[in-house]
Amino acid sequence: MLRGTRTRLGRTLPYLYGALIIIGLLLIDWAGYDSLLPDPAPYRYELVAEGKGSSFSDLTFPVPSGTHIKKFETRLDEGGGVIAELFLAYMGSEVAPILLDWQNLSGEQSLVIPTRTDDLADLARAVEEHAQEGAVILGWWDTARQLSILDGVHSLYDQNFNRPLFLPVAWRGDEDAIESLERIFWRIIGEGEGDFGLVVDALSSPPQVGIPVLHELAGERSAFLVVQVSDLYKLSLLRPGLMTVKYQDFHNSGDIHESILTVKKWLEERQLSHYIVEKMGLTSKRMYYINDSESVVDLPLLARLLPMGEFDPFSMEGLKLVANYGSYWVYELISKGGKVKSEEEALTERD
Repeated sequence: MLRGTRTRLGRTLPYLYGALIIIGLLLIDWAGYDSLLPDPAPYRYELVAEGKGSSFSDLTFPVPSGTHIKKFETRLDEGGGVIAELFLAYMGSEVAPILLDWQNLSGEQSLVIPTRTDDLADLARAVEEHAQEGAVILGWWDTARQLSILDGVHSLYDQNFNRPLFLPVAWRGDEDAIESLERIFWRIIGEGEGDFGLVVDALSSPPQVGIPVLHELAGERSAFLVVQVSDLYKLSLLRPGLMTVKYQDFHNSGDIHESILTVKKWLEERQLSHYIVEKMGLTSKRMYYINDSESVVDLPLLARLLPMGEFDPFSMEGLKLVANYGSYWVYELISKGGKVKSEEEALTERD
């Protein structure tokens, strides 16, 4: 009897499976197949060229010979319009791609903070020329990774992390699709911050707390801390309880005096004294600011490393200001016994 029961059940199962498949197909047809698939992101990354760095005359970053570069365009999914172009360095299958340059081409969609191309190229050439073999670059992950492709220069990070995205209102319902696209394209893995989180914590702390942490991360290696103006804004997003940093864009009128007066009037009307301005190409500038109503006495280390408020970088033991390239400021980590040079000596020192 038991054997007969098994045989009848075995004969019945294929029919049951077939019925379930048919029911599933009917449900998909009824609901609409497209509605069961995830919506695509409103933009895509399209490869337009690849080769060695020397193949790209419009890439100003001093890429070492042999580095494989890919050029992409960011295109709207609807209509295919190009809103940005970007260059990525590929250092091997185990290493996430490194963004060397991102330029927004649309005045309507500025997806990310663009690269300060000329400033970064000047910085990279100086690091290439003056940094000791095996030097480590500390700072925000994107800048540190960019400089790490130079021969003999190292970073604490071999992966990408999330970067601030400026989404148009019409895209606000597509966050999940956009997040998925970004994680896949940039090979973002995991949710943690790793060593980058330790650097962020150091930059978020008072100087007497943060600087020793940076020294501990560098160990015995020659090390430089590189900070960029927009890092202040990115820090406020990553550590929202720390301080509120906002920005205001100004169009360049062509008359430098008129532009200065416009910015000055805007600041006076709002009674702001802690701010920093950087160029956004030839036609505009961006000002990052902290409301003076907040406690500016306890500004974190990063805010004290940038020229805003009462800027006094030479008062911090353990760091020496060595150079400034546009919106980038470079500090060398020095031991307690190291001599902090005067401002004139530090900024003019070149081997």
